[in-house]
Formats: sequence, C-alpha cells, structure tokens
Amino acid sequence: MRASRGIGLVVGVALLLGGLGSAPGTAVGTPTPGLGAVSSSQSSSHVVARSSARSDHVKSVRGRHKWKTKQRIVPVTTGPNDDIKIGIDTRLYLPGNATRKHPQPAIVMTHGFGLTKDSPEVVNTARFFAAHGYTVLTYTSSGFGDSGGCVTLQSADYDVKSAKQLIDKLLEPRRDVLRDRRGVVVGTIGGSYGGGIQLPLAGSDKRIRASVVGRTWNSLQYSLDPNNWVAPGDKTGLTHALHTQGVFKQQWTSLFYALGNSQPASGGGGCPEAKAASGDPVEIANAGACPGYYFPLCATYDSLTATGDASADSRRLIARASASSFLPKVKAAVLLVQGQSDTLFNLNDASATYLELKRRKVPVGMIWNSGGHGGYVSQPGECELYDGAERGVRQMDRCYLTVRSLGWMDHFLRGKKGGRGPALTYYRDWTKYAGKGPNDEQYGLARRFPRKGATTFRLTGSDQLTTGKSVSAATATFTNPAGGSPAAYTETSNFTGPASSPYLGDAPPTEQTGQHVAFTSAPLKKRLISVGIPSARLRITNSNGQDMVFFAKVYDVAPDGTATLIHRLISPVRVPADRVGDPVEIRLAGFAHKFRRGHSVRLVLCSTDQTSYNAKVADVLSLTSAGSTFTVPGRVRG
Repeated sequence: MRASRGIGLVVGVALLLGGLGSAPGTAVGTPTPGLGAVSSSQSSSHVVARSSARSDHVKSVRGRHKWKTKQRIVPVTTGPNDDIKIGIDTRLYLPGNATRKHPQPAIVMTHGFGLTKDSPEVVNTARFFAAHGYTVLTYTSSGFGDSGGCVTLQSADYDVKSAKQLIDKLLEPRRDVLRDRRGVVVGTIGGSYGGGIQLPLAGSDKRIRASVVGRTWNSLQYSLDPNNWVAPGDKTGLTHALHTQGVFKQQWTSLFYALGNSQPASGGGGCPEAKAASGDPVEIANAGACPGYYFPLCATYDSLTATGDASADSRRLIARASASSFLPKVKAAVLLVQGQSDTLFNLNDASATYLELKRRKVPVGMIWNSGGHGGYVSQPGECELYDGAERGVRQMDRCYLTVRSLGWMDHFLRGKKGGRGPALTYYRDWTKYAGKGPNDEQYGLARRFPRKGATTFRLTGSDQLTTGKSVSAATATFTNPAGGSPAAYTETSNFTGPASSPYLGDAPPTEQTGQHVAFTSAPLKKRLISVGIPSARLRITNSNGQDMVFFAKVYDVAPDGTATLIHRLISPVRVPADRVGDPVEIRLAGFAHKFRRGHSVRLVLCSTDQTSYNAKVADVLSLTSAGSTFTVPGRVRG
C-alpha cells in the first residue's frame, strides 16, 4: 500500500464503489455537552550511535560510491500450482566498489501499492544504498507497470515466489555480490505494499539476513478487517489471527481495491492477459468485473462489502499474504519502522511482529516515526522513505531514518558494529528539532518494549476516569442506529493528512448524540508521557443477540475543553455473540503522546464510524462502570 498521491488518481472510482461513505460535512452530529467538537493531532561509513536517556543520537554518514544501472525483464513462473509465467521488470544498481575481489552485500526492494520501480521511494532508496556500496535489486511487483500478471497482495503463492527467482537469476550469478555457504548475502527494504512481502520472503529464503520493514501489516486480516478484542488465550492481545471476524475497514480497502482494478486501464500490469492464458473459466468469465486481481480477491472484497463478514476461504487467502503466517520461520534481523499517524497500518501491526520475533529471540528493533499513510509527510531531518518526496543521497545521509536503516544493514550484512540501536525509538512531537542534521533530538528511546509503567483508571458512574479505589457503580448506555447510519466522523481515509490531495482534513472528528459514552480523568497535576498500547477491561453487553460492535478512542482534553482525538486513531471491536456477557478485554491502537499538565485523558466508546462497515441491526450497548478499567502507558504522578 502507499500514501495519498497514488490513490488520489482513483478517488472518483472509489466514491462510485460506495467505499468512502458520507463526506465529512454531511454527518456531523451535535456534540454531547462536555465533549464538544474535536480535532486531530499530527503533527560508506555506518551509524555511530550513542544513546542518552533522553534521545537516540546518530551521526550523519557519507555515501562515496558511484554506480551504474542495468535493466531487464526477467521471466518467472509463479502461482499456487507454479503454472503462471510472467515477466518482472527489474533494475540493478551496481556500485563501483563491488568487484570479484571485493564483493558486497545486496539489497532487494520493491514499491508501494500502485507504484513501480521508477517511483521516487524506490529510486531514492536504491541510490542511497548504492552510494554506500550495496548492490541493489529493484523491481516492479506483479500487476503493476511493465511487470506481468495480476495484483496478488504480496502473496506467498505469487509475489514471494517471483522475488526468490529474481534473486536466483540476477544476484546469485554475480561474483561481485558477497556470499557464504547459504548463498548470496541479501537484505530487504520497502514500505507499505513493498514492506508486506519482506517477512514472508525472509521466512522462505535463507539468503535474507536483514530486513528494514516500513509502514506495513502484520496480519492483513487485522489491517483491513480489524478487531481489537483480545481473544481467549491471546497472551499479547495482538494475535489477530485468532479472530474469525472483525469490523471491515471499508474506506481504506475500497480505495486500494479501486486502484488495483484500474491498473489494466492505465496500462499497468498484465492481468487480463494472465487470465486469458490461464484457461480458467471462472477467471475468464469474471475478467471484466475483476480486471486487476485474480477472482478470489475480488470475491473477498464483494463479500466484505455486502455483509461485513469474511468467509473461511477469504481468511485463508489473506493469511497467505500476511507476515504473521510466516514469522515462525523468520531468522533475519528485522527493523520495523511504523508511522504514528497511520490509520491503515497502525502501531499495533508493528508491535505484534516485534513481540513475536522477540519471543523467538530473533534480532529485532522498532522505530515509531512521525507519519504514515494518508498524506502525512516526513518531518525535517527525518526522511521517511515512503512519502513520495524526491531526495538526493546527500540529503538522506543527514536524516535519522535513513541513517538508522543503513546502520541496521551495515550491522547485520557487513558485521559493522554500532548500528543495531535501542529496542524502541519513537518520535516526540512535543520536542524541538535542532534544525540541522539527523532529527534524532525528537526520537526518544526505550531499552525494552513494552516500556515499564502504566496507569489504570477506573470508570465511574459519573462519566469520570479515576485512579481512586472506590467508584460509584452505574450503567451507561449508547445506541447503534438501524443501518449503522448516521455515523461518527473521525477522518476521510487517505485524505485527512496535511499533504493529502485532495485535502479533506479541515473537518474535525465528531461524535453522534446518543451513540457514545465518554469518561474523562481529572486534570493532570503533572505531565503524562504515554508511549505504548492502551488497554481496557469493560463490562459491556448488547441487546440484539448478534455480535457486539463498537469503537474505542482516546482523546486529550485541554483545560478549555477542546478535545483532540490522538492521531485520529480508532480501535474497532467485534465481540462474538457467544462471548457477550464476559468481561471484554481490548487493546487500543498504540501511540506516543504527551498529555500536558492541566490536560485530561478521555476514553470514548461509540457504536459507529464513517470509515467502517457498521453493524446494520439496531442495538443498545450497556456499559457497567463497576469492574471496568482503562489503562494507559506511563504513570500519572501527583
């Protein structure tokens, strides 16, 4: 997947598909007294890293090597039955220091959704690593640009097989690529759609030794059909494959569905040709309605759009394109880079991957950077690679994220020490950038994840969050309207970030009267730095006898009553009907946020959101305050 510039081309198509819902100005409810209108927050040497208790310090680097390029369409054989023959458009970046006498490691990279090997994020990154002496293999994924075949969501049955053959045919024969008894020494890098392939590839190819995985998914089921309910037996609360159903993320998914199906009409990929060559009567019959994907993916989308439910076949299909399915086989060192403002692939995606790799003692690190999907661009001195900006090598030599990525590769591919870095670093929008060089001043660090320290609030009958031991018991109710509409507004997915085009971010998030409950803490006596994943234990039930659907959100409430929805993040929850009545454990979307002195923490539970497939049957949800708690990372003091 990718940022807003690629998706803007098909926004009209997505609107026709009905995936975007109402425009933000058409469904704003009357704010509940005390809640008010709300806003969104946004805001060839290697690394020589020295860390302080306050921030993660890195030094600028200097790429000295020149390179040349070599292009080729490479034939591959792919598909579940290894019977689909297509060509993949490739480019090699060959640095001058890579010779038979002095072979160098290689890096493989592909692109975000709707892009190609010629897109800025790929070209910039390849030039950067080539300047630092790496042989870089870039390519256009199946279904896009000059590569053949259909869009397959980086599936192990298609894209992973193709990538392995590219390594076989383009890197293995070269004597100037470093190798050992396992074959050529390879790292991978990519973001969003280009990040989605990396861990399935690493799990199936022992030649992959290190990966820098950007703004991507852990479980594609969670990303597109999320459920933040903690299923029984889930020790981390982030094992999303345990869920049968979620709450369909309709806006985001519709945008990508439209963009993928538009590829043949815009001259990209070779899906119609691949379908015709397959001889499959189902594919041929549905080629007109499903021109960019193989039919099972279109059937999955149609089912989710019509019913909100994913079939067993759809879940198996999506699992083949999910990192979580392949983590047990990953041995490569993994650096995860995830955006704090990302409502497509949130911090829980990266955290789930991190915790599983850490449990298996695989070298892993994590960076929570400032931006993410939806028009959130890199901050000065940061250089988030996937925001569509043009950058030269000299600029990237002086940026925090690119220097950290180079350090990771140098550490694990070349054996240069000092590039691994802390367990977690996170962008702090409350800290000032020095104004030149790598923006490391704004990156706090943690030696472990999760960080130590949390505050548990109790929900009271008076709509308050309290740390006191005794609370007044009461029941609060909110409704889900028939049809799930009108719905609360938090964002117009992909078009709410400050650099999105078109920009639709002026409308603040709003709640619908009667469709939510809110619980607010007393003003904080001291600041609260909250970095991690909030959680809640709720005594909540519903009345219609079906799965219980609701959304959880965290607001920062200023002394004047202005409420800010942190990064416009929502946490959809779907509790199976046979589990309603049990205490509901949830993990909300993670964040790094400073609640200032005098501000309050607010938890909101609501029944609808315009971004999602809401429950269609009218419902009444009842929350009992006794026994209900909300926990945020960080300790409230004073």
